[in-house]
Amino acid sequence: MNIELWMMAAALPVAMLATWGLCRWFYMRRIRDADRRLSQLDGTYQSTLKLQMQARKQVEELQRIVAEYRRRLTTAELARRSPLAPKMAPREPFPEPVLEPTPDDKSVRKPPITWADTQPM
Repeated sequence: MNIELWMMAAALPVAMLATWGLCRWFYMRRIRDADRRLSQLDGTYQSTLKLQMQARKQVEELQRIVAEYRRRLTTAELARRSPLAPKMAPREPFPEPVLEPTPDDKSVRKPPITWADTQPM
């Protein structure tokens, strides 16, 4: 097979141009996919940062509230233990509830006491 020099000179730029076009198409497609995935990850990262900042604010608020409650409890406990504080009278016990039947209870119909059959047959 005898290839002439002018044929090789014409075929080489055509082959180079075809290879360049095919590589550009293939790699640009991969770059677009990677850019899309990077955009999704960046969006997810930004929303995670927002949620993290909100969580930190909530934690700081809750810590501030707990510190306030602890301060109030400590103040109340110290005031109670103080020798200058008036002594509290002991509590009287609660009266026991009366469980005697009333006339209204007799008019209410109560279901009979039955036992469920739980024995295997």
